[in-house]
Formats: sequence, C-alpha cells, structure tokens
Amino acid sequence: MLIQSNLWLAAQELASIQMKYAESGRTLSEAALCGAKEFVEWQHYPANDLVDEVSGYEFYYHAHSADEMPHGEHGHFHVIKRDTKSFHHLIGIALNPKGLPIRLFTTNQWVTGEEIAGSTTAIKSIRGFEMVKKGRMALVTKWISALIKLFSAEIECLILERDQKIAQLVAKQGNREIVLNSKKYHVLTECKIDLMGRISDHLLVVNS
Repeated sequence: MLIQSNLWLAAQELASIQMKYAESGRTLSEAALCGAKEFVEWQHYPANDLVDEVSGYEFYYHAHSADEMPHGEHGHFHVIKRDTKSFHHLIGIALNPKGLPIRLFTTNQWVTGEEIAGSTTAIKSIRGFEMVKKGRMALVTKWISALIKLFSAEIECLILERDQKIAQLVAKQGNREIVLNSKKYHVLTECKIDLMGRISDHLLVVNS
C-alpha cells in the first residue's frame, strides 16, 4: 500500500493533468486516440500500443462494438506488463465520453491472449508500475501512472478477487483452460471509481 504522501502526490498530478485537458478543451478520451481522426471499434490506439522498452510496461486504448460496450462508456485502457517470454494484463481502466475514469476491471486470457499471472506477480507489477514516454502520449502516460497509484488499493483487491473468482469458476466448470479462455468470463472482477471525489479527498486531507 502507498503511504499518504504518495497518494497526495498522485492526486495532485491527476488534478494538474485534468486541468490541462480542461484548459485545452480536450478530453483524455480524445488524447488517448493519439491523433486519430476516427475511433474504430476494436482498433488499438496507438496502433502498435504504447510500450516502454525499458520497464516492459505498455498500454493501449480501444472500444468494443457498440452492443458490447457498457452504457456510458467511451472506451478503455488495457495496462500490461511484458517480459522476454510472455505478458500479462494488469488492469483495465474504462472512461466515459468526458474522459473521466469510471470503472476498473480485470480480465481473463480471452481478452488479450496473455499468459495470466497469479495475484502475487500481478500485484508486484502494479506496485512497480512506471512508464516514461515523450511526445504526444507523454501526458496520457503520466495520467495512467498517477491513476494506478491513487487507486492502488482497489486495483490490488480486484486482482486478489480475480484469482478467487477463477478458482470458483474452475471448481464449477471443472476446467481451468475453459474458464481462462471463455468470452463468457472475459471480465472477472470490476468496480466503479470516482476520480474527482478521490482527488478532493486526498487534497483536502492534506490542506485541512
């Protein structure tokens, strides 16, 4: 778990980034498209994902077909950790059309084709998350890093609950591979979040 001062710094970073987008008249969901003029279902933005070759972390933004998207969502980020032989999905971050995050979620292997990692490995990757990118997507990268820090407790709980859900489904279905690769169970755990409320909570605590 992060100490209060680190959470405050993350909240401050997010508040600053949200202010910059507000002043520019753009939203984070627009910035996530990396300059693309059209938002095409299932296509990754950026096209080859945004990868930090040093740390092995990466992310991309996309949306499913309209009939598969939850009501009120514009699209979502998939955040991934990659090593030399495999990769694993860490967390999904869904945005509304205004560019605000409204939901966090975990997935099974069907979604990304990953080699799913246990909660210990995934949580270690979340705690060590750090991406450094320059250029057009630098601000989006900073936003994701700060969001992961600010909601680290929720993300870690979702990952732990994900493994519990997998165990329950395997006990019921009798086959782990079916559970991990079934579209039916593509979202394993999820929770709603309130970014502006969380930012206010942490900034007000320090200033009170």
